[in-house]
Amino acid sequence: MRSFKRRQFLKTLSLTPLSLSLFLPAAKAMDCNVLHPLMPPQTQFQGQCPVCGMVRPMWARTWIRFKPLQGVEQVCSFHCLADWIIKTGRNPTDIMLAVYHNPGKMIPADKAFVVLGSAAAGTMSPVSKIVFDDKTKAAEFAEHCGGEIVDFPGALAAAKSSVLKENTMVKARQLKKGKIVEPSETDRCPVCNMFPARYPYGKCQIQIKSGKTFHFCSTQCLFAFMGKQSLYVDTPVEPFLIWVVDRNSGMWTSGRTAFYVIGSSKVFGPMGYEAFPFNSIAEASAFAAENGGTAVGYGGVSVEKIVPEWRYPLKVFKTTE
Repeated sequence: MRSFKRRQFLKTLSLTPLSLSLFLPAAKAMDCNVLHPLMPPQTQFQGQCPVCGMVRPMWARTWIRFKPLQGVEQVCSFHCLADWIIKTGRNPTDIMLAVYHNPGKMIPADKAFVVLGSAAAGTMSPVSKIVFDDKTKAAEFAEHCGGEIVDFPGALAAAKSSVLKENTMVKARQLKKGKIVEPSETDRCPVCNMFPARYPYGKCQIQIKSGKTFHFCSTQCLFAFMGKQSLYVDTPVEPFLIWVVDRNSGMWTSGRTAFYVIGSSKVFGPMGYEAFPFNSIAEASAFAAENGGTAVGYGGVSVEKIVPEWRYPLKVFKTTE
């Protein structure tokens, strides 16, 4: 009797969807849905993507490193790598890619097999790019989770083809999540006390890890603040995210990967002399050719370079952090 009941139970169990999952190999069931981003963040990974601001402790599965190019040596994804290539007009060298299922391991780009467009979660793009160090594993993954196997150039070409369109969606998402904060009508610049919301192409901001945002009316004030914080706040802050507005498109872009035109004597901003931000070196160079000045990266900007014979103003008021 017991044997009969046991057989009936197993027969019933075999007809349910749950029973199918019980007998599938665990690795197969998890292949398409590994934890990404990593939560809680894994602190053995260090680094921040200067293009979008995301951190490696969370996004290590898709991390990319390369020989320093214009002050940048790591990004979070193929999307941000493609963005940086477009910004600089140059291709990085010595590129290393994280292996998606083993993010502590990084391999040369020319040794990678990338599954493009699978069901697995990617980074910064709806079309995931999952890196493997073994072609057989990549093929098994693609069979189970979808997508096609491409080499590194193929994956990068796909990222380049969609990055500009994706950036519009990314910026909308960053605004919605508070990674970028539009200044309100009452927010004041901590350097000059003007209202940043009144200067749509001058406004810029610093966000610290706590989420507090400092709004500035202009890049002149942004770099003045960065140069000598003690004049403007009681406690110095460490910028986590820096955002400026691309002069051509009016779209927010990372201050760390923007290109700036300094020294123009034909065009002025809210505070007079400015470091005019652009999304790419080509756009910055074209502006400089027409309006004078020099196109430089973030590391080449300081308030002393923006304003001839700069002198720090007297402290009028302070923001308490």
